[in-house]
Amino acid sequence: MARPPRRREPFVPAATWEPVPVATNENPLQSPSVPAPSAGLAPWVTALLGLLWYLAVGGGPTLDPTNLDWLGGDLSQHTLGWMHFRDAPWAFPLGRTPSLLTPLPMTVGFADANPWVSIALKPFSPWLPRDFQFIGPWLALCFMLQGWLGARLTSLFTSRVEQQVLGGALFFLAPVLLFRTGHDTLCAQWLLTAMLWLHLRPRASARDAWRSLAQALVVLVLASGIHPYLSVMVFALGVALLARLAWREQLLSWRAAAGALVVAGGVSGGLFFLLGYVGQGVSAGSHGFGFFSADLLTLVNAMDWSWLVPGLRTQPGQYEGFGYLGTGVLVLVLVALGTPKELGAWGKARLREHLPLVVCVLLLALLAFSSVLSVAGVKVLSLRKLFSPLAPLLGAVRASGRFIWPLHYAVVTGLLALTLARWRQRPALGSGLLLGVVLLQALDTRELWTRNHFTPAPWPRLQAPEWAQVDASYRHVVLFPTYVHLSESRCARSGFSERDSVLFADLAYRRHLTTNSGYPARVSEARVTEVCQTLQTDVEQGRLARDAIYVVDPARMALFRRLGDAVTCGVLDGFQVCVAEREGRFREALARTAPAGTSVDVPR
Repeated sequence: MARPPRRREPFVPAATWEPVPVATNENPLQSPSVPAPSAGLAPWVTALLGLLWYLAVGGGPTLDPTNLDWLGGDLSQHTLGWMHFRDAPWAFPLGRTPSLLTPLPMTVGFADANPWVSIALKPFSPWLPRDFQFIGPWLALCFMLQGWLGARLTSLFTSRVEQQVLGGALFFLAPVLLFRTGHDTLCAQWLLTAMLWLHLRPRASARDAWRSLAQALVVLVLASGIHPYLSVMVFALGVALLARLAWREQLLSWRAAAGALVVAGGVSGGLFFLLGYVGQGVSAGSHGFGFFSADLLTLVNAMDWSWLVPGLRTQPGQYEGFGYLGTGVLVLVLVALGTPKELGAWGKARLREHLPLVVCVLLLALLAFSSVLSVAGVKVLSLRKLFSPLAPLLGAVRASGRFIWPLHYAVVTGLLALTLARWRQRPALGSGLLLGVVLLQALDTRELWTRNHFTPAPWPRLQAPEWAQVDASYRHVVLFPTYVHLSESRCARSGFSERDSVLFADLAYRRHLTTNSGYPARVSEARVTEVCQTLQTDVEQGRLARDAIYVVDPARMALFRRLGDAVTCGVLDGFQVCVAEREGRFREALARTAPAGTSVDVPR
């Protein structure tokens, strides 16, 4: 006799995250109880705690938008990108900054100056102080949003307000968030938390599914105008969400899902073109894939983050793949090892239910581990043959170690779900455990005591009084040779440093000049060489622009010295400075700085 067809069980939505104790005879896949009315307060309380945490680790002085005396390293370049953009005319691509890296293409995106925020503030530029930075307030907002969304995510597992707050706190206490405060746009990790919430939230109809997709599209739009790496992660998580809605939840047809995918890809690509990430003759590819990766033990490798957990060795460049869960979260890992068998089976069922998300997170993690796998800094396996067909694409994500973040937050989310499910019938015990975990996570953060991430340092600014004599007859400040940070062009090699380029980009901003140097995220090496060689030829043939101030590498001063009376040179702030202009107060002030009876090419 033929076997009757197998009856397909109806899909049970993600509201089943809060199971009843497995010791009872009740179905652990039942929907959770309706949250208490006061639960709506939890995200706002957690957001406030996120702000307090930011202040506790030393972020207070950064909230002053006129305080530049903490913006070192990459942050100085991001600030200069905004400064030059605020004075630039509106142009295409949106965010174009023609006064930086002239005549090479430069935008707020290539300057990592947070395009959406820069664009939003530009109309108000006439009323803002000249020394104005938004990076500090932005970082505080990221910690607050991470707490807010972390509490919303935790509310899917419990209706208890204190547990939502404590669970949400683990998101703004994530070491991978505070670790990234030296690169402000990468702190928008709340975008990843938002995508996890969209994956796990319950849906009952196709209308709910489309609402989730609309919200995911908003997250993607935000990510595309904040940082490309986050955009890639959000897009990947969005594809996984589409697969879940069409395959697991069956709330969308595959045709509708394919249409939504085309729309998402078009929106993301269109924004990349609008903001100048593509279409500017700048290659998205770069060297570094496989170097800036993540170690296989990154989730448990504290590096120098913890007082209690020793750090493990890593390969050079694997700081980009820092993914330490935190000492408190590691306690939850140990607790999870003792999970009852029945509850463990429930957890495995939830993983199968969210298979698209699991696969997406693991694939991103594989990308983070890159082409050479290492364990505690020891290379154990090469995957170069696997990745070699994708080499042209992977060059665009050279810092692939960052793709460990979705796995980091997914693990935290899973541990919270399992912990809250285990002690659902004993909420006081569950809340006490979470409180201890949160306190341990915070107190074992070395940065809480050292506050190294926001160390005060004077903003790089030239001090010689002669600079005040630069008037409207000058339009350019030219470093010779051209300095492009991290460029591999032989022509652009010089004795200049990144700090030197910051000093003169700041001068250009204050005196309304252009500068030919800077620190772009991506650059065309062929174009850099072309521009640099053109400048070299002009100097060798004595074709100096009368409206330019030349800052000369001491090793190249002979080229200017042989021009004789055609140039006026001097020493300002230790730099060799020359002009071809024959009149003006700046030229006269510069002439007085040349040491009497000596050549002006005195090394700095």
